[in-house]
Amino acid sequence: MESSTPTDLITVYPARRVITMEPGNPTATAVAIRGGRIIEAGTVESMRPWLDAHPYVVEDRFADKVILPGFVEPHLHPLLAMLILTCRIAAPEEWRLPEGVVPGCPDRDSYLARLRAYLAEEPAEPLLTWGYHPGWHGRVGRPELDELAPDRPVVVWERSAHGFLLNSAALEWLGLDRETAEAESHGRVDYDRGHFYETGVTPVQTRLLPHVGTPERIGAGMARTAAMVHAGGVTTCGDLATGSFLGVDLEVALLAGAYENEQTPFRTFLVPSVGHFMTLNGEDLETTVDRIKALEGTGSHRLRWLKAVKTFADGAFFSQAMHLCEPGYIDGHEGEWMTEPEELLRIARPFWEAGYDFYIHANGDRGIDAALDVLADLATAHPRAEFRYDLQHFGVSREDQVTRLARLGASVSVNGYYLHLLGDKYAEEGLGAERANQMTRVGSLVRAGVPVSLHSDLPMGPVQPLLAVSTAVTRQSASGTVRGEHQRVTLEQALRAITIDAAWALHQDHELGSIAAGKRADLTVLDEDPYDVEPAAIRDIGVHATVFEGTVFPVGV
Repeated sequence: MESSTPTDLITVYPARRVITMEPGNPTATAVAIRGGRIIEAGTVESMRPWLDAHPYVVEDRFADKVILPGFVEPHLHPLLAMLILTCRIAAPEEWRLPEGVVPGCPDRDSYLARLRAYLAEEPAEPLLTWGYHPGWHGRVGRPELDELAPDRPVVVWERSAHGFLLNSAALEWLGLDRETAEAESHGRVDYDRGHFYETGVTPVQTRLLPHVGTPERIGAGMARTAAMVHAGGVTTCGDLATGSFLGVDLEVALLAGAYENEQTPFRTFLVPSVGHFMTLNGEDLETTVDRIKALEGTGSHRLRWLKAVKTFADGAFFSQAMHLCEPGYIDGHEGEWMTEPEELLRIARPFWEAGYDFYIHANGDRGIDAALDVLADLATAHPRAEFRYDLQHFGVSREDQVTRLARLGASVSVNGYYLHLLGDKYAEEGLGAERANQMTRVGSLVRAGVPVSLHSDLPMGPVQPLLAVSTAVTRQSASGTVRGEHQRVTLEQALRAITIDAAWALHQDHELGSIAAGKRADLTVLDEDPYDVEPAAIRDIGVHATVFEGTVFPVGV
């Protein structure tokens, strides 16, 4: 970080190009900043009235760069990322961490070889690993893990983060006999396989926390997550489910200790998950409503609670636990409800009537139906003039749902990583080509006028907004296969989805998301102009620096 200039001094940053995301003033060649706010986007010459009247300095450090509004990442989980990314990684794809690259395990043999290598490295310690996906790695569970490690605890956190697989030694280590596991998981467990899934993960998660939540792991994980956010060019985050993993008091304390300081180049808006609040605190809905209302408007400069809540409809996309309408899954299995539709409405009603915004995890078309039914019921019984009812992820959907979304005034935050990583695999297993090609149908949403943002859901995907933009424009999966060419969007539409429209989704478009007079001086500085490279190469454009409220933070320094 470099020290801020005096608050009364105007700093002018000339650039090769400034992409403002303001339709009335779309491009400029300089940005003027004072006191953490934007004074003007234009040319050095057009700013002359300001410069003649006030002290100023011209900084040429970005003269050959391209400036955009600071990227907005509207949905990630910093505490979950901290926990997962300190485990040993064995995922289908490579992960680029600040300390280096962890190669992917694209098949069963490479996955099992990675587990054996990890077991050989630390023979006396329980092995905690993350990244298993049956689509790439085949069937793995308690019997297979027992064969690999008959005497040593092995805990496999699934790539979806919605499930655990434990060997016999791990079940004993965590005190999870059959009776205890079945009672505490509410039936979401296959004990013989050592498989805890969806809402049944709680007994494993709570018992693991003392082991994964050590001060050293927490410190390293928080620093790693911050570095990934900054490297992606992000200046604003939405933590959608604060308090779901370690409890709200501990999570906020950890976030504040790590990120509420002048060295952190981003802010985070906090949104509680109602269901997790009720489960972790053993409280009824009325008490939970009161607890969440007490959080509104509290926080600190970089950590602020939104007047909003998170709810969950159906299961995880990565584990194919999302709920599908006909024709369902190719193999005939059923999806999972994280919250039954009737309960989803019961939970939502008091917050809707109190004027809260909503972020609803909905992955399959049946889950999307449930989320839209809730909105229709709420809006009929208690109409509201303005709201954010933002469906999260939007994996498998239908065109009629897009039409209904527009009519109900809902919006969507699409996981920008689903098609990239999962499009090819799900065309072969689970969905078939037609629905895999229509995954995250961004083009239809934009054509219908539905506000759309793009997110990573870190640790489900890496914080790489330009990868999400490139995928939305090209519809290319990781293999380069074009899936659903008619769901492409223009580059401008995709850039809006990581700037102004993402800020709108967090109810912050009055302050963030574009470069305009009076807004916060958050900028992302790129090495190349996205409009000057091939769409598939946008993901490879380097992030040179960010500017957070007027302070420059070089990337990689």
